[in-house]
Amino acid sequence: MKRKVVCVGILVFWGLVVCTILSVRIEEQMTIQAMKVEAKEEQIEPGYSRLMLPADALIQDENGTHLYFAETGDGWEEGNRVVERDPYRYSVEGDRIVLFDSLDLTSYIQYASKPVKVGELIMWCRTYPKGEDCYLVLDPGEPDQSLEGWGTASVTEERDGALLVSLEGKQPFLESQARSELGFSKESRVYSLGDVRKLFGTFPLLAGMAVLLIMTVILWAHSLRLTRNLRENRTLLAVNAVLGGGMLWLFRCLADQVKLPSSLLPAENILEFGHYAEEFGAIFHELEGFSAAAASETLRALPVNLALAGTVVLVGIVLIFVLIIFERRIVSRVSEIISAGMIHFRQNN
Repeated sequence: MKRKVVCVGILVFWGLVVCTILSVRIEEQMTIQAMKVEAKEEQIEPGYSRLMLPADALIQDENGTHLYFAETGDGWEEGNRVVERDPYRYSVEGDRIVLFDSLDLTSYIQYASKPVKVGELIMWCRTYPKGEDCYLVLDPGEPDQSLEGWGTASVTEERDGALLVSLEGKQPFLESQARSELGFSKESRVYSLGDVRKLFGTFPLLAGMAVLLIMTVILWAHSLRLTRNLRENRTLLAVNAVLGGGMLWLFRCLADQVKLPSSLLPAENILEFGHYAEEFGAIFHELEGFSAAAASETLRALPVNLALAGTVVLVGIVLIFVLIIFERRIVSRVSEIISAGMIHFRQNN
């Protein structure tokens, strides 16, 4: 009875460690990435100035237009938390926002990787060039190609209601920034095909994490059986404990390597599979109509990485069963040696 209690306690402790690792990593992955912008002073006339923000700091959603900034929280809400500026404390004039406070040194949210809400945690970031990329744009409208963003961008292929735009991509990719810099309509959707392939590229890592959990549970169940003869199998149990600890460490290492593109994640729940089905259904439907190399490469990335993920799972499960078979043979061999020794002892006495 005691050995079962100890084994179950070990499994529960292992489960708590795994859940802690996952919860920390999921929180990091789901944290909204945002670019900040600070108000600039503009002199209107001698002795009179006002603070201005670019108009693309305004964020629109189903509830209207908002101007957000971040304040540092404390306690359970530590970190940069989203706060909405009172709409009576600013006005919009053309492509600029006029702030009524004369000493407003707040950092405002200009672009964000996902829709933001009051109280949400954000992480300030800076975008940087990340090599050639291709954007899939749905319902682009009539983009203003005189904007600075078109300096390195060009339309690769065009279909009814969709564009492929090749350009010097930025990381992290922020859809609102791409939409603003390239002059697409506010109703358009912009996807980075580099981010899509990056997400697919995490499938083998995620499969590795999943198979490590499966392997550990199988190893635990096998070790539970070994405890029936604790004295004879103590060496194997010690080896299995070390293997289990090693698998847990490797699981943590793989979790640290998984970096999911924020632009493709759901707003709230990372396991919202309906979101992925809707997003990638729309992306694949459009890409199948393009002949550009970037579209073909992205379409191939899914089956290739799914095959790699399946291979990782298969190899992991085979390895753990090979280990169990090997250990059973060791146990059987040890039992034969002990039985032969006892028979020999009895015959001599």
